[in-house]
Amino acid sequence: MGKKIVRIVIKGESGYGPVDEAFKDKVTITETSIKYEYKPHECSNSELNVPRKWSYTTDSPLFKELFKRITEMTPKYLYSDDILFVTDIGSTEIIATFEDKHRESANFFCPSEYFKEYFQLIKEMVPKTEYVPAVLLTDEDYEDDK
Repeated sequence: MGKKIVRIVIKGESGYGPVDEAFKDKVTITETSIKYEYKPHECSNSELNVPRKWSYTTDSPLFKELFKRITEMTPKYLYSDDILFVTDIGSTEIIATFEDKHRESANFFCPSEYFKEYFQLIKEMVPKTEYVPAVLLTDEDYEDDK
């Protein structure tokens, strides 16, 4: 476990619900970039549920520091013994790629609140002109709607 993490991928998908709201999405982060891809379910006919894709690249020391903090938190989730399972929630998968190219992953079926501090750091990397990736949404992202 002493190897350095060089890339983190977080994949999400909608849980049980209407097909018009169904999706899969993926956030990929490195020390110099963040990328996002959102794919609605192929049977979705909603004009609001549309594909999205963006990427951001930087050489910012602040971004690198954020990535370092995120990689330090990642093992907490990759090697967690917590068994959380909610049947109507889509999965969240965390995949870490290490400097020697091997990958380790963990799958979770739980509310995003379980990852609150972790996702909070990753959300700081999201450009201000973009929506927060669906897989990273936590209760705080919905508070403005109340």
